[in-house]
Amino acid sequence: MSLSKSSNIPEHYSQNEIVNERLLKGLVNRSGIAPGDLVYDIGAGTGNITAALLTRGAHVIAIEKDTRLCARLERRLFASDKVEIRNADFLAIEFSPSALYKVFANIPFSHTAEMIKKLLFNKAPPDDCYLMVQKEAAEKYAGIPADTLVSLLIKPLFWVDIIYHFSRNDFLPVPSVDIVLLQFERRRCGLIPLSQYSLYRDFIVYCRERTDRTVKQALKNLFSFSQIKRIFRLLRIDYHARPTELIFQQYLGLFQFYIDNDN
Repeated sequence: MSLSKSSNIPEHYSQNEIVNERLLKGLVNRSGIAPGDLVYDIGAGTGNITAALLTRGAHVIAIEKDTRLCARLERRLFASDKVEIRNADFLAIEFSPSALYKVFANIPFSHTAEMIKKLLFNKAPPDDCYLMVQKEAAEKYAGIPADTLVSLLIKPLFWVDIIYHFSRNDFLPVPSVDIVLLQFERRRCGLIPLSQYSLYRDFIVYCRERTDRTVKQALKNLFSFSQIKRIFRLLRIDYHARPTELIFQQYLGLFQFYIDNDN
């Protein structure tokens, strides 16, 4: 996890390695990862997460961009036939649509947005994903305390929650920010059909961009006045509410109403 935005610091020096291995094994064992699962460890570093996953009985693909750390991983894990170590940039790899996989990783702060976007919105997203990230970023993705644009875009496809709050002393170097374990679990049945997702995304962006007006004003070009009265009553939306004040369930209801009444 990145401690600095300086491009002069090698990436392997700008990450906080989780060193509380007992805690790590407990988190892996309590996760949805089962023996035999294919699991990616992104930014594997010195291999603590990979080792915990192997102890769990998972088959692990450990991705590490730094050549020296890859060599260290190979020395540490050479005896295991359940690990594949790739010296690669995670953002450049492709996932096979036919391979089911999960993720358990400690990703760099500086690449959080890029990595989560790649994981969740590629053609073959993970079934389950556990990421150690900065608390502030995790709250944005989980929609805590209020839904954000990105949480609204993720929630139809994934169940999202912060499932563990770490002590800063669980990492070396000790970070200057709080770190949590963020879970994205793919919904077996999405809340909207995938064929409608691009329309849902456009609908949400259209509504959320109009922060200078009420939701009622933002929707006046999409719904008639009688439709607005009806759906606002059903979803318990205040006429004076701003787009940032609505929760995910209300946006989902608005979108479904829009689809059902689109002429």
